[in-house]
Amino acid sequence: MTHAVSDTICYNAARIAEYQSDARYDYNSQLQMSDTGLTEIIRQWLAHILRRLFRNAEVDTIDTWTGWVLIGGFVLVLALAIYFIRKKHPALFMREKKMPDLPYDVEEENIYGVDFEKELSAALTSNDFRSAVRLLYLQTLRFLADKQRIDWRIFKTPTEYIYELKPAVLRPVFRDFTNRFLQVRYGNYQATPELFDAMRELQRQIREGGEEHEGE
Repeated sequence: MTHAVSDTICYNAARIAEYQSDARYDYNSQLQMSDTGLTEIIRQWLAHILRRLFRNAEVDTIDTWTGWVLIGGFVLVLALAIYFIRKKHPALFMREKKMPDLPYDVEEENIYGVDFEKELSAALTSNDFRSAVRLLYLQTLRFLADKQRIDWRIFKTPTEYIYELKPAVLRPVFRDFTNRFLQVRYGNYQATPELFDAMRELQRQIREGGEEHEGE
C-alpha cells in the first residue's frame, strides 16, 4: 500500500511579508557602510558622554551642549594651530609698515664699509644719540655676522636675526637689545644717554656670551 508524502513546508505569504517589514530582520542594512560623517560620529560620542554625566538633562539640552562643545573644540584647535604657526614662522604675522620721513634709508643699514668706532665717537660727541643707537645696533650685527652667528642679508628684518642667532641662549638678551633699537628706529622713542648706555651693556653681554659659547 502506497502512502502519499505530504509537503510539510508551507509558504505563508503574510508571515513572510511581516518578517520583511520588521527592521530586526533586515540583515542587509547591517552589512551596508554607514554614511555617518566624522563630525556626526564625534557629536554622537559627545552626546553619549553628556547623557551619562547629566542623566536628568533633556534631549534638547544635551544636543545644545553638544553643539557648544563642538564649537569650543573647533575654536581651541584653530587657536592652537595659529599659535604654533606664529611661533614657528613669526614673519607671516608681521604687518609691514611704511615709515615716512626716516632720517636714513635702507642703504645706510649696510654693516660693511663702515668705521663704527669713528662714527660712534662722532655721534656721541655731537650728542646725536639716535644715530649712536643705530650704529651700535649695526656694529653688533657686524660682530655676529663675522662670528657666523647670524647670516646677515640687507633685506632681512631685525626679528629674523633674533630667531636665527646662535647660540640660542643669547636670544633673550639680543631680543631686548633689538627691541630698544626698534623703539628708537620706528617707535619714535627718544634716544637718551641712559638708553644708549643700557644698549652698550647689552652689547657687551652679547659679545662676551658669544665668546663663552664659542664653537656651539
